[in-house]
Amino acid sequence: MPANTPTRTALQATKLLFAGAVLLVAAMTFNYLPQPYSTWPAIGSIPVSPELVVPALLGVVVVIEALVEKFSIASVFLAIFGGLTFLLGAASLYTLYAVESGGVFFIGFFTIIAGILLAIGVFLHTIVRTERFKTASKELINSISN
Repeated sequence: MPANTPTRTALQATKLLFAGAVLLVAAMTFNYLPQPYSTWPAIGSIPVSPELVVPALLGVVVVIEALVEKFSIASVFLAIFGGLTFLLGAASLYTLYAVESGGVFFIGFFTIIAGILLAIGVFLHTIVRTERFKTASKELINSISN
């Protein structure tokens, strides 16, 4: 696919938006910031946990972009980790709403941690792909080798 198609640009923007949303939700979760919602958001009668849904959606977008993107080791690694994050999110939602069991809900913690790591990976991958970074790294390598 050509370098700047509208589909690819939309996927990149969506991926960065979800990555930022994951970090925002994580900051609200771990820092006890005021929640922007007074009760759980819901789709119909089904409550939606942002701590589980947003990382899972980021995982889906990362996998889709990897299928559209040209092959690279970084995009494959992000796609694998995105798929893992999606599976953790789906298992977390299933466990939270379908399974009636007591105990501590650890899988949700792993979902948000995987989402944070994936979001950081998305931002780093985006930075590394910029021309400015490539130029600066080449200049640094040249100055070290001289």
